[in-house]
Amino acid sequence: MNPPVEFQYGRARRDIVVESHDAAYEVRKGEMVFGYQPLATRDERVFDRAGEFIPDRFVVGADDGSSRLLEHVVWSNGPEPGTPAEGNKQCPGKDMVVAVGRMMVAELFRRYDTFAADVKELPIEPVVTFTSLTRSSG
Repeated sequence: MNPPVEFQYGRARRDIVVESHDAAYEVRKGEMVFGYQPLATRDERVFDRAGEFIPDRFVVGADDGSSRLLEHVVWSNGPEPGTPAEGNKQCPGKDMVVAVGRMMVAELFRRYDTFAADVKELPIEPVVTFTSLTRSSG
């Protein structure tokens, strides 16, 4: 599944250094910064089997350390576990987006007994297209 917002833009308010696993980049005040979320959330140095959909990868409370991975899921201005506040400019609707996504998946499984899909593996991210749905008999 792809993130709800793939592209993120911002203008540096001050000189900063952005660090990756093996490099550091100077960003000057006023320069544009761009992030492409599908690349960040498929980082194999952070996520085991990064290109694979693992339904319980981010289950909070899992004993295997899965919930710590939420720190690496970035919303508009910070990690997923963060709380939106005036000072951090995180998306105020982020918790609602998660709730609506959960309801959508629950409704899909409630409404349909089976479904089929075509999956195309593209260089950066897969594209999934539903090809058939069988309505629930109940």
